[in-house]
Amino acid sequence: MALPSDVTSSQNKRLPYDTLILEGGSLRCAFSAGVMDALMLLGPVSFERILGVSAGAMVMATYLSGQYKHFYRISRELVVDGKFIRFSSAWSKEGLMNLTHLKAHVMRHAPLNLDALSSAQQRTKAIVVTTCYDEGIPKYITPEGRDWLDALVASASLPLVTRGKVKFRGEWMFDGGYSDPLPLDKALELGGQNILVVRTRPMGDHATQSYVDSFGSYWYSQNEALAPLFEQGYERYNDTVDRLLKGGDNHGRTWEEIAPPFPLKTDSWTVGSQEIGEDYRLGVETVMNWWAHKVVLD
Repeated sequence: MALPSDVTSSQNKRLPYDTLILEGGSLRCAFSAGVMDALMLLGPVSFERILGVSAGAMVMATYLSGQYKHFYRISRELVVDGKFIRFSSAWSKEGLMNLTHLKAHVMRHAPLNLDALSSAQQRTKAIVVTTCYDEGIPKYITPEGRDWLDALVASASLPLVTRGKVKFRGEWMFDGGYSDPLPLDKALELGGQNILVVRTRPMGDHATQSYVDSFGSYWYSQNEALAPLFEQGYERYNDTVDRLLKGGDNHGRTWEEIAPPFPLKTDSWTVGSQEIGEDYRLGVETVMNWWAHKVVLD
């Protein structure tokens, strides 16, 4: 995609964001990857801190390491090889989505540039959002060196869908999307004043209790720490969605969303490389239009 001359001449203009939030959403994050790859080419835009949730944390890692199209390439390869998503494995140890296979694939075919990540972390605080299995509360991890992949797997481990939980730094953890899917409050607590939120659902789009969450409510009904995450998590998510629409608070802190204009093609368990490609390109197109408005028209 050719860039308009007025956009390319403004590439180095600093945009007023100190904090980035990357929502999760499994393969829906192909959209987020398109957004961040476009920003990588246009800017790159730097942040004081980035909070990544679930697959959003994977996009965060590839953006900070400067590995263009890394998430996009891995996603396409995994859905094509037939070993990552297997309905026949839904009740196996690894579950429907095999994160062990994902980790092995990344290590063998598309390793993260850990040196580049470490260098980027000197300028940007990178936070992976996970959920503590024992307490049912969010844990905010700052990975270092070779524990990056383990932290990413921890944030993406979905109860009843993947292995369910993994041990990281001595604690059992699972998907950060269950305890803090849109960590706006954490971003504010850390000092965020101007926050950019990359979504994988359209602005204002409310979630409902999924079939997995309904089953989780039953499965963990006797667990006082985990049951509320499955029973009421979508309500807390929707509250934050509504707050995001306000664009700021009475303390002068602001936030803005980059979101798909309509539901993504990858919002399904039956996803192929075509759907990933379409959502990735939508992310690129969406951020190009956003960038033109922010940089050229401002």
